[in-house]
Amino acid sequence: MKYIITYEPRPKYDDTKIIWEGISENAKHARELLPGKAFAFFIKNELDQIKGGCSGYIYYGCLYVDLLWVDQSLRKKQYGTQLMKHAEQLAIDQHCNFIAVNTMDFEALEFYKKLEFTVEFERHGFDKNSIMYFLRKDLGTT
Repeated sequence: MKYIITYEPRPKYDDTKIIWEGISENAKHARELLPGKAFAFFIKNELDQIKGGCSGYIYYGCLYVDLLWVDQSLRKKQYGTQLMKHAEQLAIDQHCNFIAVNTMDFEALEFYKKLEFTVEFERHGFDKNSIMYFLRKDLGTT
């Protein structure tokens, strides 16, 4: 059988799910770890329009916040903090050991620090001398 590698600029969820399932199956065999699961919290208006939210994955004792966004009109009104508090409570409910998130130097570093996240490491080399910070918040659940 011949195999090819293809590029998908907008991959289908069902296709990327196959990758996640393969990783989960490997983790099950290697360490008897449960498969990860996605989560999301949304800010919606009365018209059911999404005006913000956070999403990510829970896996291997970690709740990873992949995306956090609040519409410009709702910023500085504690919605971002509320979203992260919901994520933190979910992490506690799911018996996670820590929460992980990353942010660029021009985004939300101080926001996460106010929520008691600490910088684990930083990655340099992005365009325009930008720096990505990798942060975590230990939950003390172990």
